[in-house]
Amino acid sequence: MRQLIKNATVVDGSGGDAFNGDVLINGKVIEAVAPSITAVTDEIIEANGAYLTPGFIDVHSHSDLATFMPQGSRPKVLQGITTELVGLCGLGVAPLPKALQREVRDRLIIGNPPVEWTWDDYSSFGFALSQRGLEVNVSAFLPHGLLRYQICGNNHLPMNSEELRQLARLTDESLAAGAWGVSLGLIYHPALFSDQKELLTVAQVAAQHQKPLVVHVRSESDEILEAVQEMIAISNQAGCQLHISHLKLIGRRNAPKLEPLLTLIDRHDLTFDQYPYHYGSTTLFSILPPALIREYAPDELMKALKTLAIRRQVRDWFAERILPQAGEPWDNLPALVGWENILICEVENQPARQWLGRSVFECAQQTDQHPVDFVLDLLISERGNVRMIDYFMDEALVERIFQHPRGMVGTDTIFGGRIHPRVSGTFPRIIDQFVKRKQLLPLEQAIHKMTALSADTFALHKRGKIVPGYYADISMFTDEFRDNSTVDQPEVFATGLRDLWVNGCRKVADGDYLETRSGQLLHHWTGNK
Repeated sequence: MRQLIKNATVVDGSGGDAFNGDVLINGKVIEAVAPSITAVTDEIIEANGAYLTPGFIDVHSHSDLATFMPQGSRPKVLQGITTELVGLCGLGVAPLPKALQREVRDRLIIGNPPVEWTWDDYSSFGFALSQRGLEVNVSAFLPHGLLRYQICGNNHLPMNSEELRQLARLTDESLAAGAWGVSLGLIYHPALFSDQKELLTVAQVAAQHQKPLVVHVRSESDEILEAVQEMIAISNQAGCQLHISHLKLIGRRNAPKLEPLLTLIDRHDLTFDQYPYHYGSTTLFSILPPALIREYAPDELMKALKTLAIRRQVRDWFAERILPQAGEPWDNLPALVGWENILICEVENQPARQWLGRSVFECAQQTDQHPVDFVLDLLISERGNVRMIDYFMDEALVERIFQHPRGMVGTDTIFGGRIHPRVSGTFPRIIDQFVKRKQLLPLEQAIHKMTALSADTFALHKRGKIVPGYYADISMFTDEFRDNSTVDQPEVFATGLRDLWVNGCRKVADGDYLETRSGQLLHHWTGNK
């Protein structure tokens, strides 16, 4: 099928100036781009000056199970996304033996919808995605946390030589089966127990496959410089590409670290991604000190949190009256941002839903408790399955990070509960707020960061630009393209996206969302399980 888009304002992803022109799509690819095209076609789409850009590439997403869910990728599609990278932060759904799936799903940070897991390794996961059909293109990383769990369980001790050999083998198998790289989440259980030998092992295998290492570093606050330097040393020794996930600085006291951090990134040719909000979202369980998690297995920890002695200890840790363990990085959110800036956004059981959207400080006041007691009681009642939104830095710092030329864009999508506005608003927010209103960057440079730079960094072949021979992943939006979601009303979708093509097939037509599934799995999967 040949489709001709006429009279568009083309921003081709290269960073070069926008121009008025036409784009001819032939099947899955772009056939021609020119000021004016005359051709025999099956359909002509009149753009009337609307912006035509490459489809946006979400380089940090947790939409691993989106294709199996009723809503699917709708929130992502309506903000112009045509490609997602999943399996980030060392979190994901494959590879994982069937015998371990139930216990992992009970604590699955990225959400646990009622989906049947028909897979156990990367090949079978890829097959399941392909059989279901994809609304957008998907490229999946290998989550290191899953590998550590299937090798060591809840054991906090360093891996021995045999376990390291097993880790290397499993990493090699998954990368050979199509995983796009290795992801680390070094604040999450059980990856937080990993020592440098373990991290070097996976980095070396990634280097052998010429695949990147993408990392949520051990600290995004007081020790962020040291945490990034740790990963620089490991990636340099291994010889692999290093990318930093969702770059941020938690706590006002750490604002002066931003310029040294960006200097470090430049000096070592690192890349990074970010989302355009000064508040994030992750599991409430992750605020507990690593020293406490190290001491108890998950089931034992919930029992220990009921004791008065442990509660006093945790209260002192959060208040910074004593340190949990010298030399161990920890983002102490209550001390860094305050209980008033930590909101409950997802719980497991109906009675706890009364706390959704409210700060820990407010909830503690209503229950006449110390905030620590409220948090620990909530974690116990919900079996640790609580997610939060935390306001962690000034908006001016978010904007400064966005202006750096080595940065890309990721939604850090987590579905379930009261979602973060980034799930449906990340890319239009950048266009509307950062480009049009605040003029932090020209539109052409912003589009480059969201498309071609991402495709080039992660070797997404023939994607990220509107040029002949590239796949026809294309977004068309008007001046009304904007993020409408808020913390109080996060389910509101973006508006202003007029049309969207995924591999040449329209997914949005004149603003209407279509049920087409033309996305591709960007891997060379082996096996059909």
